[in-house]
Amino acid sequence: MKNKTLLFLIIGGLVYFGVSNDPLGAEKVYPSKSIELVCPIGAGGSTSMSGRVIAGTLTEYIGAPVVVIHKTGAYGTVGTTYVAKSKPDGYTLLITITGPMAISPSIRKIDYKIQDFELLCQYAIEPMGLVVRSDAPWKTVEELVADIKKAPGTFKYATDGVGTPSHVGIEFFKKAVGGLKMDAVPFLSGLETGTAVLGGHVQMTYAYLVSVKGAYEAGKIRILALGTDKRLEDYPGVPTFSEIGYPEVKWCPWYGVGAPIKVPKQVSDKLKEALYKTAQNPEVQKLLSKIGFTPSFMDGKEFTKVIQEENKKVFKLVEAGDIKKVD
Repeated sequence: MKNKTLLFLIIGGLVYFGVSNDPLGAEKVYPSKSIELVCPIGAGGSTSMSGRVIAGTLTEYIGAPVVVIHKTGAYGTVGTTYVAKSKPDGYTLLITITGPMAISPSIRKIDYKIQDFELLCQYAIEPMGLVVRSDAPWKTVEELVADIKKAPGTFKYATDGVGTPSHVGIEFFKKAVGGLKMDAVPFLSGLETGTAVLGGHVQMTYAYLVSVKGAYEAGKIRILALGTDKRLEDYPGVPTFSEIGYPEVKWCPWYGVGAPIKVPKQVSDKLKEALYKTAQNPEVQKLLSKIGFTPSFMDGKEFTKVIQEENKKVFKLVEAGDIKKVD
């Protein structure tokens, strides 16, 4: 009788510890329900559209519905905070974007750290470049810089707000060429900054190329240099900043997927595999290109390094007083 009791206790203990040591608890198969992909920017914009492109195909590869939901506000930090504080079970993911991940930690009071996330992948970048009117006298960055230095304080540039990628990009440019005295004119969107250049209200902007592509194709604007790491097929004659000697200005918004830290490894691995297949899907790449993005896959480890490096670059701008904290 004692032996039977002892055997029962041993078997019971094995069952108990087998379940309790399972990182997924009682759940043996992931996913068993729909997954939220949180977009921290409002519906209708390029971030939301790219998220829906990713979610549609990720649904096929992961084996459960992936639903884009919006948690917006405070330059994307509301949605980013929401995911950082969510249960790390693989059912709440984040569209990781440059503003709240690489810029806001240096200029705003936020309730999360980059270390609160596991970055799963990057899936695209949004190309940007330095833009002037086509009838402007400057055909190269060097010509523009020379004229600005001859008349400090008389040039103006447009941004789509303090601490946005467009603002940070122009500050990188100013610093890389030795410091320029210019006045910033903030607008509400990238489309407005391009319009400001066309209207002659400012001399330049660091533009999202998708917002000025029509004007470029119509011959109304000139792109002096790109913030991408290589030339783009749609702009073959435009050099990158790195090509002309300013690698510090390699700066474009990126888009990826992240999860709260401490997601179980088997869940993380399954997500990474499904995201890799999603990002490599030709139809996904085609749709991202239509939005104005450049499909660009990067695995989680490499993506994390990029974000950490860009955080340091932005922090140096803030530390030097080139960008003011907004809180």
